[in-house]
Amino acid sequence: MKQLKERASELVEVARNAGADDAIVEVIDGTTNQIRFSSFKIDSSNWWRERNAVAFVAVGKRTMSTDIRDLSDARRQVEALVGLAKRSPENKEYAGIASGRFKYKRSRVDPKLASIRDPSRYVHDAIAGSESHPTTDCGGTMFVRRSSVGIASSGGALADDGHASIDLSVRAFTQPEASGHAVCLASRLSALKARETGERAGDLAMRARNPVQGEEGKFDLVIEPLCLGNLMNPTSGMLGALDVEIGASMFAKKVGKKVASDIVTIADDPTMSSMSQRAFDHEGMPTRRNVVIKNGVLKTYLHNTSTAKRFKTRSTASAGPLIPTTFSMAAQPMPFHIDLEPGDLKVEEMLADTKSGIYLNHTWYTRFQNSMTGDFSTIPRDAVLKIENGEIVGAIKNIRISDNLLNFWKKVDAISRKQEEVYWWDEAMPPSHLPSVKVRGMNITRSS
Repeated sequence: MKQLKERASELVEVARNAGADDAIVEVIDGTTNQIRFSSFKIDSSNWWRERNAVAFVAVGKRTMSTDIRDLSDARRQVEALVGLAKRSPENKEYAGIASGRFKYKRSRVDPKLASIRDPSRYVHDAIAGSESHPTTDCGGTMFVRRSSVGIASSGGALADDGHASIDLSVRAFTQPEASGHAVCLASRLSALKARETGERAGDLAMRARNPVQGEEGKFDLVIEPLCLGNLMNPTSGMLGALDVEIGASMFAKKVGKKVASDIVTIADDPTMSSMSQRAFDHEGMPTRRNVVIKNGVLKTYLHNTSTAKRFKTRSTASAGPLIPTTFSMAAQPMPFHIDLEPGDLKVEEMLADTKSGIYLNHTWYTRFQNSMTGDFSTIPRDAVLKIENGEIVGAIKNIRISDNLLNFWKKVDAISRKQEEVYWWDEAMPPSHLPSVKVRGMNITRSS
């Protein structure tokens, strides 16, 4: 990894010699194993390696960035990038990059996970787990990811980091309209529960059998982590200062105000052991835990250096990936790893306290009618289960949650003590540590 940060430092020097006032370079070396499976068998197994660099330069307020795929040609491309920046329009909102003498705490990489050569045995374990229930089909994906990254900047950043993770997604069916979805993410091989993940998907598929048309009205919802992740994704994205500035956030002008129930505390914490753990943001600032909502009150937005200066505050070390185009800043502020702090209940207790409600395994097609106010809708999928008098009494289908996302967070009534790390590629949500939650009186309509 040391070679990567040295290579990044060399390219920063190339940019400076070519006339750049600011420069950031990341050099990445990553490998990925992907396994896809369906109908209880593996369909394909792929492996690929990518070595690339991402460079950002600024000449005054003229900014430009690019993705360099051919590292043997990196010097020429960086020099050309500076030349393009000199001829580009000014980005009036650009206010520089992070600078200082930084200290970093490198992520721990599990050597057993990093050295996996054939992860197919874990896929077979997951399939066997789903077959412990009377499933008619089972499919999904597994990814094993290993990466090393080095970063350098003209502001003083110089660091390297490494990471390895494995993520498994299993979807099982017992009928064409009866499915269950479960995922397992691990940054330590010992934490991978492949068979249990398959069993969970199969159990949910069993519970989802013979669904009937769901009713419209107000219902309490018991939401498991995978489903909650699809709602946390837009929530956390709107906490970025740029979204606030451009009028795409329901959190605008709400710092210091109540935006959720008293039991909701949300942090962005890339220092946690997780799929998205990282030692520095994309400006090279050391990452840290940022509590953005505490006991329901919005405490801060997520900032990079430029937005922090415009908001007259400090960066939260939340600079996201460098954008390969002209842009108003080095990297858009974004969450890396969301942590919704756990409560003190079991899911069974939350169910027992629900008189008339719905249990949600997953959801998709989350869309906003107005992101500034938070008006949204989403379509529950996989196991959508009816709750009556504290018990699951059957499955329903064809419903839509049509409500307001601020209203959703303000109506969180209970949070489970158990958290899960969840991620699902379809909604591109950041990996998150999430519990199950109970939300009171959400509006349910028909989806068709």
